Amino acid sequence: MDTIQWYPGHMTRAKRMMQENLKLVDLIIEILDARVPLSSRNPDIDAMTNGKSRILVLGKQDLADPVKTAAFEAYFKAKGFEVMTLDLRDRKSAVKIRQKVESACRQKMERDKRRGIIGRPVRAMIAGIPNVGKSTLINSLAGRSSAKTGNKPGVTRGKQWISCRIGNLSFDLLDTPGILWPKFEDPRVGVNLALTGSVRDEILDPVDLSFQLLSLLIREYPAELNRRYAEEEEDLAAVCRKCLNNGMKETEAYEEVLKRISIKAGHLASGMEADLPRTAKLLVDDFRSGRIGRITLDEVPDSE
Repeated sequence: MDTIQWYPGHMTRAKRMMQENLKLVDLIIEILDARVPLSSRNPDIDAMTNGKSRILVLGKQDLADPVKTAAFEAYFKAKGFEVMTLDLRDRKSAVKIRQKVESACRQKMERDKRRGIIGRPVRAMIAGIPNVGKSTLINSLAGRSSAKTGNKPGVTRGKQWISCRIGNLSFDLLDTPGILWPKFEDPRVGVNLALTGSVRDEILDPVDLSFQLLSLLIREYPAELNRRYAEEEEDLAAVCRKCLNNGMKETEAYEEVLKRISIKAGHLASGMEADLPRTAKLLVDDFRSGRIGRITLDEVPDSE
């Protein structure tokens, strides 16, 4: 697969807007996708927000491998981050975030109190890459549809301030557009963001992308793959290994597996040939929706 790059002009403007507004906020709430906690961390946000209090929120945890999610949470905590795992759609998450915010902003709130500043709202910037759930979290915190949401990148384009109150704590939340960075140094990052929908589907070849997903499923989640797509007593990972042992290239082995999924799904083109593009889209859509199972694409780094 070619290296994936997607950095339209509006992202340059969004990055500039974030930089201009950093001085207005007390902390950053950065949303990560629990399926790709490393791939969904924008290094530009790291650089811009250096010195600001920050909370990392692992969202979409209901779609991610729970064992890996717990390991990633421990990994980030060991690096000194305030981190939490949430279902961003759950209103109960608001109480958990309030507690984390109070912890992260304790020194600032105590300083305000000494100065006689009582009841000033905490100003928080909600940051993250496209389609990671920023607007969903804001709507959960505010208890209403204050921010636009959508299961595709680029829904939020402009700056939005949303005021809300959680318990005895008032918030002014700044919703920011999702931004990527100009170049993915690791090609795997681009693949992972394409699979989770943070890069527009229109720029990708669906069959190539499905091969990348099949590679991981065969290696790490063969039971989930078989449960969803295999015929009775069939082992799709074994099919792939047999193809490789017979001298096929990896792409040819993945194509054979995709053909078998296509036939079971009834995706047949003219001449009764397997409709691979249609089946590739099905595979990626099933991953994104969690129908295959709870899958995490990133690997937890070894302890440093």
